[in-house]
Amino acid sequence: MSTKQTINTKAAPHRDLAFSSIADILDELERISAAVDAGTATTTGNWSIGEICEHCAKLITGSCDGFKTRAPFFIRWAARALFFKQAISDKPMPTGIKLPDSAAEIFPEPGIADAQGISELRKELKRVIAGKDMSHPSPLFGNVTHDQWITIHCKHCAMHMGFITYPGA
Repeated sequence: MSTKQTINTKAAPHRDLAFSSIADILDELERISAAVDAGTATTTGNWSIGEICEHCAKLITGSCDGFKTRAPFFIRWAARALFFKQAISDKPMPTGIKLPDSAAEIFPEPGIADAQGISELRKELKRVIAGKDMSHPSPLFGNVTHDQWITIHCKHCAMHMGFITYPGA
């Protein structure tokens, strides 16, 4: 039985992406979907395309519908004080952050099919584009406005989708 070697995502090849809207994320997702259909998309990180997309979709779902769990108060307070301004700034989200086991709610299903993950992310992006409000508290930062969620999702999706490569990307 072989085991997959873990890639250091801080050092892995990564495309520099920046999205300014949910529609921008959807546009890139459609390019990725076409490359998956053509058999020309690959990843440079530890997750498959389906896993990346499902993870991003789960975070959007939580911002729309609420999360089941949240970090302890002290962690939320510290994260808000130390990292929230950076999270909603123009700076890209850093790669290589390992989520704690307590964030399992937004972990991708291991081995999820690429088409299924893409479909789930597409559905969530279209919900927001159609007017679904994202006003549920972040499990890490607490209260977040709809516009702040858009910034967070744009940066989060850009960071993860930067590990997906295809011809012309």
